[in-house]
Amino acid sequence: KKLLLGALLLLSTITFAQDTFVKKYTSFIIKENDVLKPWVSAETTVVFNPNHIRDVIFYYSDSTSRTFHQITEVTTGTTESGEAYQVVHCIGEDGIEMTLQLFDDDSTLRIIVSAGNSIEFHRD
Repeated sequence: KKLLLGALLLLSTITFAQDTFVKKYTSFIIKENDVLKPWVSAETTVVFNPNHIRDVIFYYSDSTSRTFHQITEVTTGTTESGEAYQVVHCIGEDGIEMTLQLFDDDSTLRIIVSAGNSIEFHRD
């Protein structure tokens, strides 16, 4: 019975992790070599797990898109100020690995390319 219950819990976790959901953002800021660039107002739609595949697709306001494939399981954490988030490591279409950090307050998504280099999307 315990084995069956464990298998069902694992299956429900896998299914939940691959549910499709969408987030919309209205602006972003780029950090390059630890220097913040000016804020940019731009509509960005992000689709997580499209067609129940472990991908993340960014649709930008200029009609371009970019796909990232998830290469690790989702982990969770909390910032020093108490903000909860989820993290997943991905690989882009260009072969570059990066980290996606989705904050639970539903207003921020960060792409961490490397130390000191990131893009942060916000919903204003």
